[in-house]
Amino acid sequence: MFPHRLATPAPPTRPNHAAGRSNRWLQGFAESHYYLLVPLASIVIFLVVMSLILWSLNRREAEQQQDTLYRNVAWAQQQIRLNMLSIQDQISSLARDTAAAPQSLGHFASAADEMMQNHPDIVFMNWLNAEQRPQWAVPTDSPFASRLQASKDSPMEDALLVAFRAARDSRRPAYSTLLYDASGMSYIALEVPVLRGREFLGTIGVVYSVEGILIHELPQELGNKFKVSFVDTHNKELATTSTRPPSPRDVSSELLLDPPGHSLLVRVYSYPSVGNFVNNTLVWLIVGLSCFVLWSLWSLWRHTRQRFEAQQALFNETSFRRAMENSIVIGMRVLDLQGHITYVNPAFCRMTGWDEADLLGHAPPYPYWPDDDIYEMQRRIDMTLRGKAPSHGFEIRVRRKNGSVFYARMFVSPLVDAHGRQTGWMSSLTDISEPKRAREELAAAHERFTTVLESLDASVSVLAVDKAELLFANRYYRQLFGTRPEGHLELSDGALESAQVSSDSIDMVDAYAGLPAVALTDTASETQEIYLPSRQKWFEVRRQYIQWVDGHLAQLQVATDITARRQAEELARQEEERLQFTGRLMTMGEMASSLAHELNQPLAAINNYCMGTAALVRAGRTSPETLLPALEKTSQQAVRAGMIIKRIRSFVKRSEPKRQPTSIYEIVADAVGLAEIEARKRRIRIVTELPAGLPQIFVDPVLIEQVLVNLLKNAAEAMQNHTPPPGLRRDLSIRLHVRRQEKAIEFTVVDHGPGVDETTIERLFEPFFSTKSDGMGMGLNICRSIIESHHGRLWVENNYAGDVRSGCTFFILLPFDADTSSVGEA
Repeated sequence: MFPHRLATPAPPTRPNHAAGRSNRWLQGFAESHYYLLVPLASIVIFLVVMSLILWSLNRREAEQQQDTLYRNVAWAQQQIRLNMLSIQDQISSLARDTAAAPQSLGHFASAADEMMQNHPDIVFMNWLNAEQRPQWAVPTDSPFASRLQASKDSPMEDALLVAFRAARDSRRPAYSTLLYDASGMSYIALEVPVLRGREFLGTIGVVYSVEGILIHELPQELGNKFKVSFVDTHNKELATTSTRPPSPRDVSSELLLDPPGHSLLVRVYSYPSVGNFVNNTLVWLIVGLSCFVLWSLWSLWRHTRQRFEAQQALFNETSFRRAMENSIVIGMRVLDLQGHITYVNPAFCRMTGWDEADLLGHAPPYPYWPDDDIYEMQRRIDMTLRGKAPSHGFEIRVRRKNGSVFYARMFVSPLVDAHGRQTGWMSSLTDISEPKRAREELAAAHERFTTVLESLDASVSVLAVDKAELLFANRYYRQLFGTRPEGHLELSDGALESAQVSSDSIDMVDAYAGLPAVALTDTASETQEIYLPSRQKWFEVRRQYIQWVDGHLAQLQVATDITARRQAEELARQEEERLQFTGRLMTMGEMASSLAHELNQPLAAINNYCMGTAALVRAGRTSPETLLPALEKTSQQAVRAGMIIKRIRSFVKRSEPKRQPTSIYEIVADAVGLAEIEARKRRIRIVTELPAGLPQIFVDPVLIEQVLVNLLKNAAEAMQNHTPPPGLRRDLSIRLHVRRQEKAIEFTVVDHGPGVDETTIERLFEPFFSTKSDGMGMGLNICRSIIESHHGRLWVENNYAGDVRSGCTFFILLPFDADTSSVGEA
C-alpha cells in the first residue's frame, strides 16, 4: 500500500454553485492574462523612447562633427590654394622678366633655386620655347627633364602637352592632370606662358610633388588635429598626414582642390574624440539607470508571467482532475480515521447506484453492503482502519440501490496530507463481474477442450524443443507410449524402437533438442505416413511448431492410426493390378482371331519354303545358290512369328508394376506392332509421327503400352464401318503424334470415325459405361487410372471440319523427369 499525499477532499458542493465559482475563476484568469501585457508594453515603450533619444543625440553629434570637418576641409583647401596662387604669381613674375629682357641660364637657375628653397614642394622647373624646345632646366639631372622636354624623337607626354597648349591658347597658367614616376609618387605640372605683348615665347614649367604640397602648404595645426589626405578621382589615396588606416566608423569630408580641381580631392578625417569625464559619467549613469529600469520591468514581467503560468497550471490541473474524475471507471472512496465516508467520485456513485448525499458522512454499516455479508464486511473495514488490509486487495460483494449485487475488488492505501500526517484511507473499487464470468467461461471451455482431446482416437502430444520435455499428452498417447517423450520422438523419427530408457534414447533426445535454426523457425504444418515396427501400425503424423503458453518454442504432433486405411489401399492396389491384367487379357481375347491370322501367315510361309526346299533336295537340284534364298526367307518369317509371340507374351505377362526410365520410341513401336494386327484386319493404316530427340520417361512401359494399344484398337473399331458425311473424304488411317512440351510428353491418337456424342463425352471414362453394344465399359476407365497413377492426364476432344464432326482425338500428357531426360535423348 502506497500513501497518497493528498489533503482529505471536502464534500462536493452543489453543481450550480460549482459552475458559478468556476466561471468567476475563469473571468479572473482571463483578466490576469491581460495584465501580462502591461509590463511588456512598458518595456517596449521605454526601449523605443531611449532609442529615439540616443539616436537623436548621435545624429546631432554627427552633424556637428560633419560641419566641423567641412569647415576644416574648406580651410585646408583655401590655405593650399592661396599658397599655390602665391607660387603661381612668383612664376608669372619670372615669366614677365624673362620676356622683357634676354636672360641667361645663370639668372634663371638662381631664380629657380631660390623659389625651390622657399617652396620645397617644387621639384623641377624648366623653360620651353614656342616650338616646345627646351631652353633651361633646374635641376638638369631631374627625371622630369626628359619628360618635360619635347624633341622630334621623344614627343611630350599627353598630360603635359594638354597643359602646354592650354597655356598657349588661353595665355594663362594651366595645370596638368596627375603625373606618376616609376615609384608611384604623384606630381602636378604647372605651365605659365611667357608673353611679349601678344607674342607667345614659350612656357615656364613647374612640377609640384603632391606629397610636398600636403606637407609644406598645409597649416601645421590642421594636420595635428585631423588626418588630411589627397585622393584622386578613383578614390586612391595619393598622400596623407597619418599612416593610420581609415575605419568604416571614421567621419570624413572632402572638397575639390581648384586649381587643379579636375583631378585632385582634399579629404579630412576626424580622429576619435577622447571626451570628458563629466559627459561620460552622465552617459554611463543614464545607461545604468536605464538598465535598472529595464531589469525592474523585466522582473515585474517575469513575476507576472510566473503567476499567470501558475494560475494556468492550476486551471489545467483542476480541469484534468475534473475530467479524470468524471471519466474514470474505477470507483474512489475516502474514509477518515473513524471510518466515515468523506468523499466518493461519480464512478463510485454510478457503480453502486447510490447518490453522493446518501454516502457522505455515513459510518459502517454502509448502504451498499449486502445484508447477508454485513459481518464479513465489518471485519474487513476493521482490518482497513487498523492498517491490516492486504496489499493485493480483497474481493467483495456490493449491493446496488436497486437491490442487484455485483462482485468487485477493493484496494486500500493510506491518505497523507502535505505535513506527512495520515488523515484517512483511500479505497479504489473495480467491478470484476465481467472478468469473473470470463474466467469461469474460460475454465469451462478449457474443460470442454480437454475432454475433446482426451476422447480422440489419435495421439496428440506437445514437446518442448529446447529441452525435449513432454508438455502435453492426451489419453490415446498415454495408452501407447506412457508419459515419457520417447513416443513423440519415435513418431518424429519414424524408425526408433519402443520407448525405453537407454543411452541411445538420451542421445536421440539431445539430438532432437539441437535442431537447426531453419527447422525451428519453420511453423508450416507437415504430414508424413510412418510405420512403427514396435507397434506394427501405420500412423499419419502431422507436425507443426507452435509457441507454447510460456513463450518457448514447442512442437505439436498429431498421430492418427491409419493401419486399416493402408490395408484397404493395398487391397485396392492389388485389385487395380488384377484389373489392369484382366484388361490386357480381354484386349488379347478380342484380338485373338487377328493374332491367329497374323501368326498363320509366317507359319504358312515357313511351311511353303520348307516344302519347296525339300522338293529341290529330292530332285537333286540342290546348290547354295538355290537353297540360300529360300532358307533366308524362312528365317525372316520365323523371326516375324517370334516377334509377334514376344510382344503378346510381354503384353499379357503378369508382373508387379515397375517404373523405370524407358524410351518413348520402344513403347510406341511395341504398341503399334500389336495394334497393327487389328488395324490391317480392318484395312486401316496407323501413321506415327515421332520427332527426333525425345527424352526418356519414368513409367511402367507395359502399362503405357496397354493404354496406347487400347486407344489405337478403339480407333480402328470406330472407323471400320463408319461412312463419312457427304462432302468429307474417307480417310482409313489412324495418326499417333508424339511431341515434347516444356516438362511433359504429349501423345495424341487421331481417328476419322463418328466421334463421340457431346452429351456423353464426360461419361466416357466412367466404369461400366460403353458406347459399344458388346463392350464392358472398363477399358477407358483402366486407361485413365493408369495415366493418373503416372501423374498424367487423359482426355478426349471431337474433331470438326467446319460444323461437321469428323472423328475424335485422345490426348495423353505424361510428365518426365528433367534429371533423366538427357539419358533418353535420341
